[in-house]
Amino acid sequence: MSLSSRKAGKKGMTRPVIRDPFAVVPLLPENVEIRRDSAGNAHLRMRPRLTALRRKVADWLNYDYTRKVELDEAGTLFVGMADGHNRLHDIVDHLVAKSGRERKDVEEGVIIFTKKLMTMNMIALKVEN
Repeated sequence: MSLSSRKAGKKGMTRPVIRDPFAVVPLLPENVEIRRDSAGNAHLRMRPRLTALRRKVADWLNYDYTRKVELDEAGTLFVGMADGHNRLHDIVDHLVAKSGRERKDVEEGVIIFTKKLMTMNMIALKVEN
């Protein structure tokens, strides 16, 4: 996998270009935990880091800032393999073997699922050289 740079919108700023998006390694941030339900499916819980004022208000109002996501069987398999070592290639291979679906469909699903978890700060991606 090669990583190069190209100009972003502002002067002097560059952003990485990843030639193979399936070569990245997904991992869970430290503030995300996995819990299992009775069926064995994973539930992700993300506890955001609160500033002092937000923490005081949350304590005073007994407000829970935790974000929660319930995953199905495929999502549980994905998150179980997001250990900081498996690449998206490996996860796709495993899901194709488990589900029997076409590789193209699984790849599209993995990209969409990864993007959704990233927007919720439930998963991070590590780019390896």
